[in-house]
Amino acid sequence: MIIIGHRGAAGLAPENTLDALQSGAEVGSDVLEFDVQATRDKKLLVIHDSTLLRTHRKAHIVRWSSHESIKEATAKGHKVATLEEVLDKFFGKILLNLEIKSRGTGKLVVRLLEEKYIKRSEDWQNILLSSFKPAELKVVRKLAPEAELALLHARNPFAFMLHNRQLDLTAVGFNRLYINSLALEVAKQLGLFTYTYTVNRPEAARKLQERGIDGIVTDNPKVMRAKLDDIL
Repeated sequence: MIIIGHRGAAGLAPENTLDALQSGAEVGSDVLEFDVQATRDKKLLVIHDSTLLRTHRKAHIVRWSSHESIKEATAKGHKVATLEEVLDKFFGKILLNLEIKSRGTGKLVVRLLEEKYIKRSEDWQNILLSSFKPAELKVVRKLAPEAELALLHARNPFAFMLHNRQLDLTAVGFNRLYINSLALEVAKQLGLFTYTYTVNRPEAARKLQERGIDGIVTDNPKVMRAKLDDIL
């Protein structure tokens, strides 16, 4: 089973920080997952929430703020990472799963990737661009026909069936509480990589593998890797 480090390794270091991503890589993650949003001045930051309140104790709203105004904010001493910092450190070294969180971010992500990191068509295989927002993935697909895309699902496990033809998906990410056997079978028939979030119990991971899920997103890839090696 593929182990995907959630927000790097959110159980080992502050989520979405360079240390969390480094920890995720060091403890055996097959993939590093992280979230990206754009600031008012179109700087791409690695952060999950629309504000800095929960993680950094700041009231800034990311899309309304400039990078300059929030770049010194810290979470337990860790500053908000830029997408460039993450890609400079990890692109091409481990498979990345970049989740597009905010409207308009997909276009900026493609622009940065093509300007600095995508040198050959096969370089697109180093990164999976995922989102709950089909509209953002449609923008990405139009701009980057060779990009690898994943549609994330909140509750409706059949949503990918409505969009797969237009998006030409590589993968589908299911909410672990709303996995449907028929939806999973359809995804398999379409040749899609299937994964589910967020799974922190090895026994739950084992049951998901028995159902045919290919990968899990987990906060602590170190524990999950060790336990799964014993169970599976």
